[in-house]
Amino acid sequence: MKVALIDDEEDARYTLRSLVGQVDSSFNMLEANSVATGLELIREHRPEIVFLDVMMKDGTGFDLLKQLPGINFKLVIVSGHDEFALQAFRFSAIDYLVKPVDADELYTTLSRIRSSMVQPWQQIMDVLKQNIQPVSETDRKIVLKDMNAVYVVSVRSIIRCQASDNYTTFHLTDQPPIIVSKPLKEYDDLLTPLKFFRVHQSHLINFDHLQQFNKRDGGSIKMKDGSEVPVSSRKREFIIEALSKIH
Repeated sequence: MKVALIDDEEDARYTLRSLVGQVDSSFNMLEANSVATGLELIREHRPEIVFLDVMMKDGTGFDLLKQLPGINFKLVIVSGHDEFALQAFRFSAIDYLVKPVDADELYTTLSRIRSSMVQPWQQIMDVLKQNIQPVSETDRKIVLKDMNAVYVVSVRSIIRCQASDNYTTFHLTDQPPIIVSKPLKEYDDLLTPLKFFRVHQSHLINFDHLQQFNKRDGGSIKMKDGSEVPVSSRKREFIIEALSKIH
């Protein structure tokens, strides 16, 4: 399998080359140190996996991607970028690693992408372009992937998220539930700043879809779609306080 490392920092390429080689020594690793040479490498060698730096001396990794007619490889962004940009990658479901690259995170990322399908990159890049700019909560979109497809979902259409082991089910206003093979905690971190609240170990709700909070029998919440969600006893007071601030 051909793996391309495109980064203008020699030390960064060396570190990544060493770590990737430890995961699988059979990888044929190719390197480029700029947007221009990276573009040439991809066109000539057609790698299956590309690790792409965000900021390089002659442009950005996204400048490189724009010049390709299509993205027929598994992409991993490697970034020393700020937290806002990393959040944009997460909302867009783009695999990324933060410099300095951690060996365990690299192993997890490689294991995931080697077994995944090639993504519909036009959709994903469109969402990234939107999320990389400051947008209102109502305009925010998120990319969700199940075993068969990739979905672009408006955050405001998410009613609630429910955990089941390492899977998360998204219940939506405008389409059937989507089951994603990621734990709820990942979406808790991502969505809590957007008026979502973890009311139970297994439930994350969108406050905009909350209809009623029932204080009886330990506490439960009724959502606007008619579903009922249990509330953990230790979250009860937090919910009351949060509701007083929102409504």
